[in-house]
Amino acid sequence: ASPPSGDASPPSGDASPPSGDDQAMGARQKLYGVSVDMPNTYVRCGRCSAAYALTPEDLGTKGKGRRVECSVCSHSWFQARDRLFNLNDGFELVDFPENDLNRIAKNIEAGRSPDFVGVAKFYVGNLSYEVTEEELHEAFSEKGEVGDVSIIKDNETGRSRGFAFVTMFTEEDGKKAMELDGAEVRGRNISVRPPNN
Repeated sequence: ASPPSGDASPPSGDASPPSGDDQAMGARQKLYGVSVDMPNTYVRCGRCSAAYALTPEDLGTKGKGRRVECSVCSHSWFQARDRLFNLNDGFELVDFPENDLNRIAKNIEAGRSPDFVGVAKFYVGNLSYEVTEEELHEAFSEKGEVGDVSIIKDNETGRSRGFAFVTMFTEEDGKKAMELDGAEVRGRNISVRPPNN
């Protein structure tokens, strides 16, 4: 699993013009992974869980850190230089999936917590090792609104373990999703059932 990524920036609601540090931070962040090596440190929005590549230098040289703002849900927080997360070996920051961006936007519009993924969670087994989360999302979205899809992968190899968890927004969508038990996805008849917990 890779932490999702996006852009963290100084808060946009400030009436004063951005300082040189603010402009430098935003400019540097847009270059990460393009013309500048991706750093091994990041921050995560506490509201929607979007992750952003940041280095201690991005947080300025004065004080202990700075305020940053999530470009996904507009949540802002004070980020201390000494409280950055380290990216573990074998993991990378990837672009935030479009499905997740849409889900967060709908949640905010409906007055729900941005990280709400739904109420009906299912175990989905007998998956092809090649199936992607996007393919499962597409299959389950035929039955209702999908909040989350998570294919479980081996910690050492990163290869799919042949099962996933899918969360549907409502109980009604969850009941409809049960109809996919035995359906064919990537040449395999999948198993759909409530999780053990």
